[in-house]
Amino acid sequence: MKHLKILVVDDKKVIGDFFILTMGYYGHHITVVHDMAHTLEAIKQQKFDIAFMDVMMPEKDGVEVLKEVKTIAPELPVVMMSGYSLDDKRQQAKLLGAVDCLKKPFEVDDIRRVIKQALGHDI
Repeated sequence: MKHLKILVVDDKKVIGDFFILTMGYYGHHITVVHDMAHTLEAIKQQKFDIAFMDVMMPEKDGVEVLKEVKTIAPELPVVMMSGYSLDDKRQQAKLLGAVDCLKKPFEVDDIRRVIKQALGHDI
């Protein structure tokens, strides 16, 4: 099994902690950032296998940041996450190249499913 480098972008600490506890259990390396400026910096500094980004961030809309991410790392699979209705954002995000949108709260099986969808293999 390949250990993935996963970027998690969410202003809520509990989401980052959830990824660290669950995906870290499988041996994956998790990088958590809590704002969009650090998101772009992290993507410029290292290569991630997949990114999970919150749609609603305090300083900038996650879909807007997705545009910037795709110019920096067009090959990076990005999964958007939100606790709100995703209908409008899901369509926008998919058009910009997002793999999928997860509705919070989600479970480990949801993360595993979307990783398999994005990367073509189970974790």
